Amino acid sequence: MSRAVYSWPAPVYKPGEYLLKLPNVRESPYQTREEGGSVICTLCHRRCRLPPGKIGACGMRFNLGGRLYTAAYGLLTAAESRPMEIKPLYHFYPGTSAVTISTWGCNFPCAWCQNWHLSKTASPAGAYVPPERVVEWALENGDSGVNVSFNEPTLLAEYAEEVFRLARARGLHASINTNGYLTEEAVRRLAEAGMEGMNIDIKGGRETYRRWLAADFDKFLSTARHAKALGVHIEFTYLVIPGVNDHETDEVIEAVASFGRETPLHITAYYPAHKLFNPPTPPELLDELWHKARRELDYVYVGNLPGHPGQHTYCPRCGYPVIKRAGGRAVKIEVVNGKCPKCSGEILLRGRPGRYGRLYRSFI
Repeated sequence: MSRAVYSWPAPVYKPGEYLLKLPNVRESPYQTREEGGSVICTLCHRRCRLPPGKIGACGMRFNLGGRLYTAAYGLLTAAESRPMEIKPLYHFYPGTSAVTISTWGCNFPCAWCQNWHLSKTASPAGAYVPPERVVEWALENGDSGVNVSFNEPTLLAEYAEEVFRLARARGLHASINTNGYLTEEAVRRLAEAGMEGMNIDIKGGRETYRRWLAADFDKFLSTARHAKALGVHIEFTYLVIPGVNDHETDEVIEAVASFGRETPLHITAYYPAHKLFNPPTPPELLDELWHKARRELDYVYVGNLPGHPGQHTYCPRCGYPVIKRAGGRAVKIEVVNGKCPKCSGEILLRGRPGRYGRLYRSFI
């Protein structure tokens, strides 16, 4: 088994009064203030306790004068139109796209991060974008929704709430791609603002969360269960990393199946990135896991392996391919009023299929 490596964001600033002049610095509602000036951040399950002048593990929240501030409000590092299938959200408004945004920082120290250039830097500097502009981009571009992804969307929670409210008012769907370590309070607030969907990375089993992430697997599951109880559509993605979490496949499948066999699971190939250079996931392992997981789950997919039959959606009753995909898009959707056209079996789907906007257009 590989040696665990932590890779936390590296703040490039120090808390000070000068930050309060920036439009992206806002006091956060996710805080509990203590005597003596310390604050506890309640945004994620780490619940960082910060004395005055200290920065949280995510790199983007700090204590200034006994109050918790976020430096990430509207501070965008990327904004691009992307299909829902590439997130991946296969059962959430298929055939549509969303303006996808990100900021700096992350609350997980994943050594294998694919977006390390965003998640491992923590800075108050960058492009400030008012929330209404994100919604305008989506409408102008022909997108059907908005999404927070790339780095960890928990860092943009306050901003996402406002974007989602505005998006809902204009008939757009809203979703996030997350490591799932945000608190139940944060999930509730996002859902109340209009969040309909979540793709949640399940990093492995209990050992991986403890050893590689300094995190609690049960708290992660608690957040996902709370999201489902609120009516949020959830899909899980399991990046299978040789020497890290490939020995926990049964535990992962069991955990996802506990949400109901209709819960989609994306089993994805790992490729070396950032600080982890283990060999890529063998295709035969992904194929084996695809067959194994389909005994417990109705919708199992294989990602990062072009041409694999696991990129399509099959009717759980008769096996007919009701949605076919290629190149990160849905190329054929045959679901009729939520049913298979061959046997009329129920097909899990949140939202109606639609049309893509101008894909991969960058806005900043």
